Amino acid sequence: MKKVLVVDDEVFIRRMIEVRLRIAGITVIEAENGADAVEKTISERPDLIIMDVMMPKMDGFQACEAIRSNSETSGTTILMLTARGQQIDLEKAMALGILEYITKPFSPKELADKVVGILNAVRREA
Repeated sequence: MKKVLVVDDEVFIRRMIEVRLRIAGITVIEAENGADAVEKTISERPDLIIMDVMMPKMDGFQACEAIRSNSETSGTTILMLTARGQQIDLEKAMALGILEYITKPFSPKELADKVVGILNAVRREA
């Protein structure tokens, strides 16, 4: 079973995504800030991460940098899900190798469909 780490400091957002992904048969792990996301990426080895940007302790960009700098987690697929829609943020995400940059508000169903499509594509490549 595929595993997705959902990282957002808003519990409502995490629950909304979790429900949709579980319906799709995906195991969901949660983190409420970037520091926890880095730890859980190392310990849980998710197939994909959905990462918010604006969070306490360590923001999403810093967490992505830490994940990318670790040789064991550097290839993890990451989607950014954020309220920050400025071009400079998008460019920063792309420089970090972020696969998708999705702005809030978002459709939980469309996000889940996108995640399933990405996970299926990765499965076919493996």
